[in-house]
Amino acid sequence: MLSYITSNFGTLLGEIAYNVRTNVKLAFGILMVIASIAIIVVIMMQKGTNDDVGVIAGSTDTYYGKNKERGKESVLKKITFALFVFILICAVICFAVSIAD
Repeated sequence: MLSYITSNFGTLLGEIAYNVRTNVKLAFGILMVIASIAIIVVIMMQKGTNDDVGVIAGSTDTYYGKNKERGKESVLKKITFALFVFILICAVICFAVSIAD
């Protein structure tokens, strides 16, 4: 089954020029490196799960303060997931293009 899939990808991508495949792999590799750095930065921006640390930094316990943090954390988690999916898709495309080599 795997050899059948591999041969079909090879036939499909074999018609594309070698230089084009190399450039596509290079472009997606660069995009993956940039996305990896971005995902590291986004993860470092997220607040830890320990709630007691916020007391030391002087965070407030008001309703607005709590919901503001939840909103920011929610956005950061969505960005993290989107970057993860982007890296995954780039890796699959690089693998599919590499099969023809």
